[in-house]
Amino acid sequence: MIDLLSETLINFATACKEPALRNSKTGRPCHINQLYRYTQLGARALNGDRVRLEFLKTPSGMRTSREAVARFIAKLTNPDRPVPTAKVRSKQIAAAELELVEAGFEVGASV
Repeated sequence: MIDLLSETLINFATACKEPALRNSKTGRPCHINQLYRYTQLGARALNGDRVRLEFLKTPSGMRTSREAVARFIAKLTNPDRPVPTAKVRSKQIAAAELELVEAGFEVGASV
């Protein structure tokens, strides 16, 4: 489920250009109709399950999120591994940053 408050909403044209959805042979963006098929019919995961791309219907058109695309790809490639939610992932990142700061590293500084 897409979390409106913490996820980055993108339209389908932008989602087609995401690196994870590009054609692996040519590197070209996927066709927008392919995303519509992923939302309605889904795609087959390695274990045979159907996985659908999460989306929202908004007044300005259908939207998905970068995080939903990442979850979609993760479920396709390794369907038995649980995919963390946005809140769980942000807590994991915060804990890792805290651990780095305690070890003496600077976190968030630009190079």
